[in-house]
Amino acid sequence: MRWWRADLHIHSALSPCGSLELSPARIVAEARRAGLDLIAVCDHNAAENGPYVRRLAAGRPAVLMGMEIQAAEEVEVLAYFADEEPALELQAELHAVLPEVPCDPELFGDQVVVDEEGEIVRREERLLLSPVALPLAEVVRRVEALGGLAVPAHVDRLPGGLLAVLGLFPPGEWPAVEIAPWTPVSAALQSWPALAGKALLRGSDAHYPAEIGRAWTELFLAEPSLGELRLAVLGQGGRRVRPGPEIKEDR
Repeated sequence: MRWWRADLHIHSALSPCGSLELSPARIVAEARRAGLDLIAVCDHNAAENGPYVRRLAAGRPAVLMGMEIQAAEEVEVLAYFADEEPALELQAELHAVLPEVPCDPELFGDQVVVDEEGEIVRREERLLLSPVALPLAEVVRRVEALGGLAVPAHVDRLPGGLLAVLGLFPPGEWPAVEIAPWTPVSAALQSWPALAGKALLRGSDAHYPAEIGRAWTELFLAEPSLGELRLAVLGQGGRRVRPGPEIKEDR
């Protein structure tokens, strides 16, 4: 086993808040530049660009299928999958309960699926930033039922952070959470004592190419895979999680 560097929160051009420069090819190039071993593309309520990123990366870096789901409580959860099929199945379930709010590109930005060649496959017309009509507990249940791993996103900040929105952890198991890129671990623990004993992940939450790898998590694993990540967040088999340093900026 050894330490691997992971950025498990990267947006693509499918997120309305993500730059159109974030094509699969650009994501892979920037991840390699940043020396990342494991990444996840986590667009808002969508997973369609992940397979293109994985095919282009060809294992360098390893790519988890992911998405950032906004539950009815306006809490955001990162969902990670080992394979394309369950991620796309969950996307279909989410889109069945996504509000019929059109995306105004001038106001929110474009939402495009882009292939390996940089060609636009399709445009998503509904606003993906909308909360789906499912409570947080049901979102987590569906992720886990499909074999995925659910991790609350940037729990310490608004908008979308579980602790920042709700003020506490709801009933259930929450072994791992993500903290914001700029939050020192000591500050997070001081502000939110409930984080003590949990695996703390840090991702870039990249919306522009240069942000990929600006923040990361170090994972002590046998290989960069979802199964190993799951063992690490549970602290099993000698696997470990170590959040990287905070970035020197704020929003």
